[in-house]
Amino acid sequence: MLRDIHTALQRLFYQCGNISPQEVDIRFDAPTRECIEQLTRPTIYLFLVALQENIGLRQPKFEANYQHNRTERRPMPRRFDLRYMVFTLTREIEDDHLLLWRALLTLIRNPYIPSDLLSDELRRLNPPLVTRIEQRDEEPTFLNFWNACGIPPRPALSYIITIPVNSEVLTEEPLVLTHSTRPSPKWADRPLQEIKQQIGGIVHGMDSAPLMGARVALEGRANESCITDHEGRFSLRHVPTGLIRLRITLPDRGHKIVLIEVPSTSTEAQDGEVLYDIFLKSSSTREA
Repeated sequence: MLRDIHTALQRLFYQCGNISPQEVDIRFDAPTRECIEQLTRPTIYLFLVALQENIGLRQPKFEANYQHNRTERRPMPRRFDLRYMVFTLTREIEDDHLLLWRALLTLIRNPYIPSDLLSDELRRLNPPLVTRIEQRDEEPTFLNFWNACGIPPRPALSYIITIPVNSEVLTEEPLVLTHSTRPSPKWADRPLQEIKQQIGGIVHGMDSAPLMGARVALEGRANESCITDHEGRFSLRHVPTGLIRLRITLPDRGHKIVLIEVPSTSTEAQDGEVLYDIFLKSSSTREA
């Protein structure tokens, strides 16, 4: 669910905010001082700071469902608020303010995320997703956040997405964690280091033409993802070296898994980014 929401938010900024994915990154993790020092592109951050039930929207009533001459009573879905802290990081304070203002306009102009940006699961939600900019004073929360990150305070806004949660819906999909480390006793006293690489390139569709609007992500790592632009271009940072799996979600919600070697001697590099041309085959797996 959260991964689908984050994908929808990326599409909202890139498509409705007229922001180029080749010029601006959108991330959902917390920044660090090292992240700021190594900043390569302006970045919009949407950090999930809280998830709590909206008590004011709780409905004690039951929903009646008539099937086969029988009436089933089910509790109404509970409503939860996803509270995001939205801020920007750039090299220049003027760019910081311009990008944050563009983000604000995009959010207030779209209190309901357009349905064509949502996954099938999000479209089926009843009641639908609704968003708002929080009006109450969030300064103490923001200051605590900046202190915890160890970076100077900067302007931010509080963005809330209210989602329905049906307690009777069971989750049958297996749990796939982003990263799991189990060091052997021999290496337990040594720090683990992982070499990271920046990769990019062009995704080509079935007809070999550049594919726009596809989500490219590291398999199992929801935070490392991007949306291809009108030229099919994508860019991912913090990619581990070796044989990796890219999960490419198509605009029609089908997806493909592509194996690539990072870095690769058969591909070129530009400005420290290893470039790939990815051509999708005719078969794909469709998401439920």
